[in-house]
Amino acid sequence: MELSRPAYSLRRREPDMVLFLTVFTIAGMGIAMCYSASAVFALNHYGDAFYFLKKQLIWFFAGFIALLAFQEIDYRKYSRYTGIMLIVMAALLIAVIIPGIGEDAKGSARWINIGILNFQPSEFVKVVTVIYLAKAFSSENTDNPVVQILVPLTIVAAMSLLILLQPDFGTAVDILIVAVTLFFVSGFSLLYILTLFVISIPMFYLIIYQVDYRKARLLAYLDPWADRFGSGYHIIQSFIAFKKGALLGVGLGFGTQKLQRLPEPHTDFIFAVIAEEVGLFGTVLIVLLFCMFFMRAVSISLTAPDRFGKLLAIGLGLMVTVQAFINMGVVTGLLPTTGIPLPMISYGGSSFLTTMIAAGILLNISRNRDYSSAAERHTDEVWN
Repeated sequence: MELSRPAYSLRRREPDMVLFLTVFTIAGMGIAMCYSASAVFALNHYGDAFYFLKKQLIWFFAGFIALLAFQEIDYRKYSRYTGIMLIVMAALLIAVIIPGIGEDAKGSARWINIGILNFQPSEFVKVVTVIYLAKAFSSENTDNPVVQILVPLTIVAAMSLLILLQPDFGTAVDILIVAVTLFFVSGFSLLYILTLFVISIPMFYLIIYQVDYRKARLLAYLDPWADRFGSGYHIIQSFIAFKKGALLGVGLGFGTQKLQRLPEPHTDFIFAVIAEEVGLFGTVLIVLLFCMFFMRAVSISLTAPDRFGKLLAIGLGLMVTVQAFINMGVVTGLLPTTGIPLPMISYGGSSFLTTMIAAGILLNISRNRDYSSAAERHTDEVWN
């Protein structure tokens, strides 16, 4: 006789409030730092110190509306439309690199401008790719692991190639790291992953070392002082920001590195502005908040009611935190320079909106969480 499941495992629950508060805290800090990092630049170039702040506030409210909306949509519905979503994303990525459609800025064609709406398709590709991989690796339609890994790998490689053509190396790397990690947590043999790594070495050699500006960035990473006024200048300025900030910082708004020294102080290098103005205390707090975000994603994954939900939760958690740590790694000199925003903190609507969508999906998965043991129930009660 089959025992019925306990009532608590079937009841739709409240969303993960720790995750929600973590997202809200990071985003709130982002608003403050966006203004501090951009005010002087905005005043000099647009005659309005609040120019970037006003735009970011619009995205802030739009993002939280999206979070609340996606929190209400059953995450299982996304698996039905992965094919359509992939086709739409591929079309947008192709459109971006077509002259006259994609909007070029600083040598990269990453944006599409539709009237008052200017968005970056590669940001939305990240969410769609995670949804697709979660579905592909939760499927039991094939017993051939080679087929099950080659088809998703081909699709991910095609998307990454289109992103590299923009060029947008940082986002492509983010997607590839998330994809490989999902391969591993899905139970595929480590031998497959190592084989893929070996096969990809020549490709990365061509992509990095045979492209002049990427080669220069790699050399600057190895020794920024070898060309301190050229390719190593920006990372050295970031180091100076960290040195000036020391433990508690020089005070919010009083940083000087953002004044024509740091590149993109309100976007890619905003973490250096945080280091100078709020000090080690502020940077460690940011790191801990992103660690908390990932821990909640893992907790949600462990209690998701199905394999698709488990993989989707861990994939979205990785998508956000890998991007965050790539950005922080670049700014601190632990990784070669690449242009990638700090989620929820850097100025930029597309990045903020996609992160809020990811958080909304995570919250929906948490509302459908299923408990299979008393230990899992106790863990959730402690966190919430």
